[in-house]
Amino acid sequence: MSKNDDKNTPTEKLTQDEEAGYTTTVELSHETFLGDFSTKHCAFLEVIDLEGERKQIELGEEDVVIGRTLDCEVKLALDNVSRKHAIIAFHNEEYHIEDLGSTNGTYVNGIKVEKCILRNHDQIEIAGVKILFNDQQITDKP
Repeated sequence: MSKNDDKNTPTEKLTQDEEAGYTTTVELSHETFLGDFSTKHCAFLEVIDLEGERKQIELGEEDVVIGRTLDCEVKLALDNVSRKHAIIAFHNEEYHIEDLGSTNGTYVNGIKVEKCILRNHDQIEIAGVKILFNDQQITDKP
């Protein structure tokens, strides 16, 4: 037995792993990973206006624009809210918020943001109006 026979050099180890199929990374689809389980997002905004009134808005995969014009999905009739202030979009299984160049800014958990991913229980603030983001992933067994 030679000195090299009892050593596992990194090159030999890598070759053994490759032969066993351990070094190949394969992207799995959501369906492949979960198998017979299905998941869906149950997300909504809870808008709390300056008087303390609460309103829930269900989110789907469509973009939701927040602003003061009538064509916005979330209408905030305040002078310091831009006409089209911010947008919430669903991409890659996550909700994102993006400020649309507003004058007074969009805040998430007290931090002024231009764009960020929203997480469950995040607090959005626009012109003093608090908007709570709630997102739950529901997994169903067939």
